[in-house]
Amino acid sequence: MCAQESLPSISFVIPTLNASLHLKVCLKSIRGQKYPQERVEILILDGGSGDSTLEIAKEFGCVIYNNPKKLAEYGVQLGVAKAGGELLVVFAADNELIGRDWIERVVEVFTAEQEISALWGRLASGENDPKLNKYFELIQSDPLNWFLNRNLKEYLKSTSAIKKDCFIFAVDPKKPLVWGANGLVYRTNKIKNIWSQEGYLGDNDAFQYMVEQGDNRVAYFTSPFVYHHHLARLGDWVKKWKRNLMQHLLDKRQTRNMGWVFTPGFKVRAFLWSVYSALPVFSLFHSIYLSLKDRNIFWLYHPWVSCLQFYTYAYLVIFTKKGRMFLRGAI
Repeated sequence: MCAQESLPSISFVIPTLNASLHLKVCLKSIRGQKYPQERVEILILDGGSGDSTLEIAKEFGCVIYNNPKKLAEYGVQLGVAKAGGELLVVFAADNELIGRDWIERVVEVFTAEQEISALWGRLASGENDPKLNKYFELIQSDPLNWFLNRNLKEYLKSTSAIKKDCFIFAVDPKKPLVWGANGLVYRTNKIKNIWSQEGYLGDNDAFQYMVEQGDNRVAYFTSPFVYHHHLARLGDWVKKWKRNLMQHLLDKRQTRNMGWVFTPGFKVRAFLWSVYSALPVFSLFHSIYLSLKDRNIFWLYHPWVSCLQFYTYAYLVIFTKKGRMFLRGAI
């Protein structure tokens, strides 16, 4: 690496709310980096934690701000406004950097490839994580997004690596990517104006806006990049689906950029996913095939999680007023 004073500064933006379970591991992975800590800023945007979250944050020298709107996306919005780094990492309290050279690897790519606006990589499950998290590692999102959006796989096929595990490509706004947090690194001057918008802005919305404004060259690491320790029970996922649908989509859809979801052919793919998930026979045979192909038994979670997500969404859309209004508009 070059002289310390010439190294890019980097800001980690971490929204929190009662995050003590994972936060210490998260912050230790950042402070344990070989990169000079004088060039590393950690911003904690707290939604009113009642546990030891703030004490842990102070222990690791974080800058703490109050996030009165509580939702993580508002926390990111506040954090981006306060961030002083040349690079900006949208992180979560249940994330953990893989390797002590993580920042060095990121900086090396951004320095060598001046045209890229963002960089991220493959999420991994930690050795001691619950088995359900091993299934999440396979699909990298949730069953619905995994089914609807395979664009990353296409991009990786159409380009070559600049090194053994790092690929650079241009994102077509009409072939979007589902990625906005969990270790996504932005060149700060490419994203700051986007996050300064009034109102609610989702992680994926911000990424889509950036691509649409022409800053669409990105990098992706295919090797394990960040541990995501977020799933212990199916109930954790159900709570997240409910929150995403009711608070993030139905309540905020009028002000959001949903171009990363409602792409051409969305209705057809959504219908196919409904059949695939509601009748587990299709997803069961598919999961057996995938488990044999990949030699990974955790694919066998797939039909049951897919089915549960479908019926969770179906219940919310049919039996809540907001859901029925959305359904009428979508049809």
